[in-house]
Amino acid sequence: MEDDHFLTDFSCQENPAFLASNSEVVDDNTSHNTIDIYYDAALQEEHVKVLLEKEIDFGFKNNEEGFVKWIEFRDDRLQAIKWILKNRAVHGFQFRTAFLSIMYFDQFISKRSFKGNKTTWLRTLSVACLSLAAKMEEQRNPLLSEYKVEDCIIGRRWISQMELAVLSTLKWRMDPITPFAFIDYFIKKFHFNKEYPLETKYDIIEGFLIYLTRVINVMQHRPSVLAAAATIMAYDHQLTRAGLEAKIKSFPTLKLLEIEDVCSIYEILQEKEDNVKSTRPPDFSPADWSSGSDSARETVIS
Repeated sequence: MEDDHFLTDFSCQENPAFLASNSEVVDDNTSHNTIDIYYDAALQEEHVKVLLEKEIDFGFKNNEEGFVKWIEFRDDRLQAIKWILKNRAVHGFQFRTAFLSIMYFDQFISKRSFKGNKTTWLRTLSVACLSLAAKMEEQRNPLLSEYKVEDCIIGRRWISQMELAVLSTLKWRMDPITPFAFIDYFIKKFHFNKEYPLETKYDIIEGFLIYLTRVINVMQHRPSVLAAAATIMAYDHQLTRAGLEAKIKSFPTLKLLEIEDVCSIYEILQEKEDNVKSTRPPDFSPADWSSGSDSARETVIS
């Protein structure tokens, strides 16, 4: 039967105990991606140094195979991201949870091929990735039956099998560094002006990061690069490449940053800003992207 073929294709021999609790309370302090407020500058620098080393060890990098897969699945991937963001809002998840689920999605499709119904395969993968990310980041994890997919019927057994397939394919490395781990650090490091409240800037930075998931393969760029570009863009969207490079090089502790890649991502965001500027009212300001509602915040990623 097609159902059995689908399940067999994604079966693995790992212990499913990790998936058993759908209501487990997660201690945020166990995650690399917890957004901490650092009060000790020395500890902050040391922590960020560890994060930079960990992201290098994790293997974020450009590779032709990953790019080819990204192109192959680009339209389907955009639909998956749309579903993930919609259900992030439905369940009240953090944006970093959505970002993490997209990281899982990109890693999986770069390593696996699929058989059977493509729509069902990708929808099931989307649910599994968001469910796993919620288990890592959220205090409340919805039951699998609470995730709704409009255009196909997906049984809980399928989702559970896909979760196991993702865990196996990613070798149970489910807590990679994300850009969200660096935001507080970069906000403080770059000593930006106070034109907008910190909460407003943070919302804009999150919006930029989620927008980037639509236009790049997030696994081909180091999280620190994405965080640096989004943070600088939120505070100053008119820097030249030379000005951007000078700003980054003025901080010796940022020597591990890939400056060329930061510039490339910043230019992607500049292009987005230019396109938005050409279609919005004259009195529109970046603060309007994050006026407190999800719809306002997500204007930046549409």
